[in-house]
Amino acid sequence: MRGFEGRYVMSQHPVYRFDDFRVDPETWQLSRDGQEIHLKPLVLKLLIYLITNRGRLVTRQELMDTVWGHTVISESALTKAVARLRKALDDDSATHRYLETVRSQGYRFVADVEESEHRDQAGLTPRKTRAAIVRRRMIGATAAIVALIFVAVFWFGAPPQQEAIRSLAVLPLSNLTGDPQQDYYADGLQDLLITELSQLPGLRVTSRQSMKRYRDSQRTTAAIAGELGVDALVEGSLLRKGSDIEVTIQLIEGRSDEHVWAERYAREAPDVFSLISDIANAIGAEVGVATTSPILETSSYQRIGQIDPRAVDAYALGTTHLDRFTPNSIRSAIDHFETAVSIEPDFALAWSGLAGAHAMQALVDFAPPRESVEIARAAALKAIEADEQFFSGHSALGWAQMWTRDIDSACESFEKALRLNPSAPDAIHGDADCLMFEGRTDESIARLRELLVVSPFSAIHNFPLPIHLYMERRFDEAIAAAKAMQTRTPQFPMHWFLARVYWQQGRLDEALAEERLQFEWFGNTVLLAAVEEGLRAAGPNGAMRAVAEVLVTRANESYVDPFDIGETFARAGMVDEALHWLDKAVEHGSYEMTYIAFWPHLDVLRNDPRFQDLMKRVYGERAAKIGR
Repeated sequence: MRGFEGRYVMSQHPVYRFDDFRVDPETWQLSRDGQEIHLKPLVLKLLIYLITNRGRLVTRQELMDTVWGHTVISESALTKAVARLRKALDDDSATHRYLETVRSQGYRFVADVEESEHRDQAGLTPRKTRAAIVRRRMIGATAAIVALIFVAVFWFGAPPQQEAIRSLAVLPLSNLTGDPQQDYYADGLQDLLITELSQLPGLRVTSRQSMKRYRDSQRTTAAIAGELGVDALVEGSLLRKGSDIEVTIQLIEGRSDEHVWAERYAREAPDVFSLISDIANAIGAEVGVATTSPILETSSYQRIGQIDPRAVDAYALGTTHLDRFTPNSIRSAIDHFETAVSIEPDFALAWSGLAGAHAMQALVDFAPPRESVEIARAAALKAIEADEQFFSGHSALGWAQMWTRDIDSACESFEKALRLNPSAPDAIHGDADCLMFEGRTDESIARLRELLVVSPFSAIHNFPLPIHLYMERRFDEAIAAAKAMQTRTPQFPMHWFLARVYWQQGRLDEALAEERLQFEWFGNTVLLAAVEEGLRAAGPNGAMRAVAEVLVTRANESYVDPFDIGETFARAGMVDEALHWLDKAVEHGSYEMTYIAFWPHLDVLRNDPRFQDLMKRVYGERAAKIGR
């Protein structure tokens, strides 16, 4: 690095010309047809280095070691710098008029370059040229500094301070092991780092679920930070060899795309939590926030200490499978989380993952809810037993309590989780539900909008806002929120939800159209046929009755949530049948029964005394207070 910088100081650089571009290292300018092209200093430095070494392959490692010097960067940062350079030169990686990419190796500057003497050097000896340049620059710089100080003090006041970093997101770590099968481990370390960073006071951290979309993304740092609404990004890479792991990490300012800090960490695999804790503390110190919460003596990972690497592997695999959101993947996630806690019984995060996986099984109708929620409750209590100061156990317990209608206890658990981690998305969602049960609906909706800031691209965290708007009978807003969610998370269809909203608005044709789209999405030809047969026989209500009857038949063969059957009969206007199946839903512990006080599609039942009895069974003494 020293030699490269020294050439700028001690030698007389020529002016470089290629096509209609002109690069002047003396004035640090790139121009085209006389018009200056503004580049960040490092990108211009990259261009000059490639030009001075034109005709030969310059490896990626050489560029990172030489152009960036002692600043440790990831290969993705180099790739983005090259992309910015290509854009400035109007170059194309396919045709490479100027810059040729040698895959997995480096770059070669291939344009014909002319060198010419700098104009300031004409007629002067090198020593006089340098002296003249230095004198002129010193005089000009002094005058400029005086003028700037005068303007800053007497016009603007004190010079502005750099904007503080109070929010950040962690990009997926690059897997440099050369083995794609290790991607899960890189994702697992990203999850651990996000979890640790999110507990730093005064720092908002974007959820891991919202960051998956940026794996292998070619978007600029500034574009990603702008989309997420964060001040900074953390990016890095993982190298794993045997029992050794090495993580290179850097903090990038989102507005300016400048590298704020970078470091390389190496540990043996059993010390992975120590590694993650050190990274989080370094980032916290760099952005100027406290590195421990006022209510915590040490970070969660410092409390764990060394851990069997097999448990971390199992946890990382469990997280990867849970993200896939299919019946088989959730079952695989449960198996991996169980492996993790069998190896390390005090692994609180793995216990929380196990609780979440069992709860998820029932939430998406893959398993009976009563059994699943009790297993989830037991796992959440194990997480708290392993580490009472770790937020995720309290959040998981809160949901087990909410879905068994122990609402007061649930709200206490969510409050504990949020004290430990104000950015915990599941606890924010739970807090919004608690506000709704207290009748503070505007605050509840506002809380869910905050949830979208923390987790903007996660389906499970986008979903609560349209649901709450629907339950508040703010139907147009609910539709808008659902369509916005569909744009952000297209893999999660919202046709079933739109069908219910349109039904409440009396837009029955549109509601049935959405029902058809939902059934088509899942390839459910039997329910599609039922809609058409019922519609021909008795109109829209007949369509709903036909669907409900198919669900009843299925319930005799496999698990179908009784709530789904009951609410479908309710939309058909069949009160007796609806109440019969909702009664079964209470017995089965259906999650959706937690919200029967609010569902608009149950309004047809509310004046029936049997529904009032259901309310008392679900809410106990709360029924009179929250009943509509």
